[in-house]
Amino acid sequence: MKIDSKPLRYAHAEGHTDVCYTEDGQHIITCGNDGDVRIWVGIEDDDPTSHCVGESALAVCYKDKRLYVATDNHAVQAYTYPAFDKDGIVTRFTAPVTQIKSTNKIEALGCSSENMEAKICNLEGGAPLFVMTEHKGPVLSIAICPHMKFASTACGDGILRIYDIDTQKIVKEIACIPKINTFYAAKVLCRMDFEPTEGKYLAYPNNREIILLDCESWGQRMTFTHSLIKCTISQCLFSPCGQYLAGNTVAGQIAVWEIGSGACIDIIEHPTSHNVSAMAWNPKGNGILAYCDVAGQLGTLINCYGKDSNKLDTETDDIEMVERGDDNDDNVDNLIENYESDDDNAISLEKIKNETLGLINSEHDESRPVSRHTTVAPSSVPPQPPFQPSATPSHLEHRYMCWNDIGIVRCHTVENGESTIDVEFHDTNLHHGIHLNNYLNHTMASLSSTVVALACETPSKLVCISLVGSSKEWSASMPDTEEVMCVAAASAVVAVATTARLLRLYTPLGTQRQVISLAGPVVTLAGFNSTVLAVYHSTDPGVSDQHLSMDIVALNGRQVRSKTVPVPLTPSSKLRWLGTSDAGSPCAYDSTGVLRLYDVASGLWMPICDTTTHSRGASDSWFIVSVCEATQKVRAILCRGASFPATAPKPIVAELAIQIPLCEMDTEKSQYEEQLVRWAHTTADVDVKTARETALKLFALACRSEVEQRALELMELLKDDRLLPLAAKYASRLGRMHLADKLTNLADSWEKEADKLNIAQNSHFNDLDTQETYDVTSTEQDLNASLILAPKVKEKKVDLDTNIKPVPIKASPGGARNIFKKQATSTKNAPSPLSLTERVLVDVHKASESTENEDPLKPIENETFVDWFTRNKTVLEQQNPELSPSELTRHGIKLFKTLQGKPTTNSDNGPKRKLDDETNGTETPVSSASKQSKLSAFAFSKKTT
Repeated sequence: MKIDSKPLRYAHAEGHTDVCYTEDGQHIITCGNDGDVRIWVGIEDDDPTSHCVGESALAVCYKDKRLYVATDNHAVQAYTYPAFDKDGIVTRFTAPVTQIKSTNKIEALGCSSENMEAKICNLEGGAPLFVMTEHKGPVLSIAICPHMKFASTACGDGILRIYDIDTQKIVKEIACIPKINTFYAAKVLCRMDFEPTEGKYLAYPNNREIILLDCESWGQRMTFTHSLIKCTISQCLFSPCGQYLAGNTVAGQIAVWEIGSGACIDIIEHPTSHNVSAMAWNPKGNGILAYCDVAGQLGTLINCYGKDSNKLDTETDDIEMVERGDDNDDNVDNLIENYESDDDNAISLEKIKNETLGLINSEHDESRPVSRHTTVAPSSVPPQPPFQPSATPSHLEHRYMCWNDIGIVRCHTVENGESTIDVEFHDTNLHHGIHLNNYLNHTMASLSSTVVALACETPSKLVCISLVGSSKEWSASMPDTEEVMCVAAASAVVAVATTARLLRLYTPLGTQRQVISLAGPVVTLAGFNSTVLAVYHSTDPGVSDQHLSMDIVALNGRQVRSKTVPVPLTPSSKLRWLGTSDAGSPCAYDSTGVLRLYDVASGLWMPICDTTTHSRGASDSWFIVSVCEATQKVRAILCRGASFPATAPKPIVAELAIQIPLCEMDTEKSQYEEQLVRWAHTTADVDVKTARETALKLFALACRSEVEQRALELMELLKDDRLLPLAAKYASRLGRMHLADKLTNLADSWEKEADKLNIAQNSHFNDLDTQETYDVTSTEQDLNASLILAPKVKEKKVDLDTNIKPVPIKASPGGARNIFKKQATSTKNAPSPLSLTERVLVDVHKASESTENEDPLKPIENETFVDWFTRNKTVLEQQNPELSPSELTRHGIKLFKTLQGKPTTNSDNGPKRKLDDETNGTETPVSSASKQSKLSAFAFSKKTT
């Protein structure tokens, strides 16, 4: 029999509402935000008895003909029933009381409070029996087992704690609660419950399922969930007989499971999808469940046992127990699992069943099968469900569907179910705002500079509004067997991921571009220009971690190229945001607050920002909006006590600095090292002067620390000959002549290494010409050719006899990250392939051709180059006014070697050819490379021959 829901009725003002039953099951008692306690004779009572206890009342509990109410003065006040006279104060707190809990087998009250404390108190007041003070946030709920052996609390710091009451110590901690800093902001209350008959099990909600723990081993026994549950479960509650378990979600869904079989009896949808704040079973065992929501409404569910509640209501408890023994013997066996209590005072269901039905004692029955759950297998976390980046939960009446660097998409739903969508652009010159009615109930949105993409699961349809030209709208319906799970819009592509594990790609104007199969269930999508990022589950989750992978799918004309990379996450965390930086680098943000950037050139993930260091409270979180590599900033919104921002008032976007988490960041040395590493791996808008100053400061620190080898190593890594004279001069002033001499000889060694590298690269290129690769750009085809007409294949022309050496291979696409590059008149610059982490950190500026020494200046005996160059610098400048400082230094080195009688490297083979870095050869800041997407460079950099 299906569960039937009675119509909701007004009980209290809007806000947190609590409910309980009297012990005889005849009356329902509620309290609410209006400060009243009402006593109802059934759900159909039109004139309940009302008593005012203050400005607000958050919790109520009935025990032994007394009512215990959490009043606005932060006390647990006792009242007689039904006279409702004050009967003393049980306990006091310094903050609001969040829950009062007891069972019919114990003579104590469990009370939790927002002041980070929970207590187990005597019914008559006095000193508490047990005070739990280890919490680091508001205590949301409390539960006590029927034998007073264990107690459990759920706290806003994200931890569920289980205590041994006898030893008053924590026996287990479980991270299963969203972090918040106040009870009033909590959506998930994590109301857990012990099995009421023997207390062998503890049930607690975790995401979209309820987990049953064994109170002996604290291992997981069973999990209860259902495919129709679409959001987080907030509470769970055992039935009085212990055979059924009820749970509710933050969207108002209420489900009931039979524990023995694990089957879900039914799921009831809340009419207005309000969060259910409290539930209570009727103690008569008739399958009636009362509940209240945050709107102050009261409702009841009947037939929750899968049987007619009216018939069950007329039966006695004894007859009900015998019937369960006859009809559900296997279910009871699964529940108790051969449990034999060591406590003489404990009540054993197995013993009662054997004595009542005359069954054989299990101790003497050797043929009884062994329990299937004797070995506790390690459980795995549930797979992370799909989500939209920069979106708030879909059950909210006012929510953000998308917030990125282009604009904001909001969705507003009124009480009658009508919904509207507003699109606001940060740059009004791009497009004016859009307001439209949400007739199809779109739940997903993505925004780019060319298109607004909207999608819904049922009916599964993609609707796009083009922002180019006349703003035409187009739509695409998915096949009947597919539903849209995620949507992403970029400037040149629109992508949707479906339940069939397909990635469908469209152009911004509606042309179906490609259909790609994903290797697992999709988690989220993001896009940049003509590239799509698709994150999915590569394998089933482990004991605590999600196993995610990302496909980088790049499009150009009819060509498609993909690269699969694993997505790193902090242990026991989940992916919370996916996007790209302004330069096109993929970025991922997890639930622990760590933001990572994927460097396409090196193929590595790097942590670039730990947002927890910018938070004040443990319950604060950050809502990522965008990442800017040029300014080295992360734009995000601070959410205090929540994981997402509210729509009103409009939140303020803050800027967090990008920082590589090197060790000892409080030292000056690590700060300079962090800047150099960060500038090497990101497209930072840094001028050459600042970069060289940072390098010289790090060099000076090494010299002052008397670590000459580190100083020399730094210059070898930076590979900038313009720094050599300054570094050598600084070393000479410190009296470190040995280091200065080594720095003087570095330039020649660099030149010799460059010659060897060019020869090796030339042979390497020759080998590549004879190999076949999967790279779609390895041929000389026009990637922008027509999709219909076949492109003309050009013949490769390889001139192996050419004397021109190839440009050295650089890890950075297009030489985009030369942070020491500046504007200059000279076009004779050559990049170096050696740098920090195999990236171009400093370009080596090659000197011009050796000029004829018309006026040789003989060096003094045993004179070093630094002293000779300092003495003759003015003369050299007069003789060579056309040379830049770098070229003058190189010219001086060669002239010094010639005057000493040592031949230069070019004397044997004549003048060398120059290796041009760029066509113009000028030096520009690093930020000039941001005009080209890193992902585009990764996918479509043509190889020239």
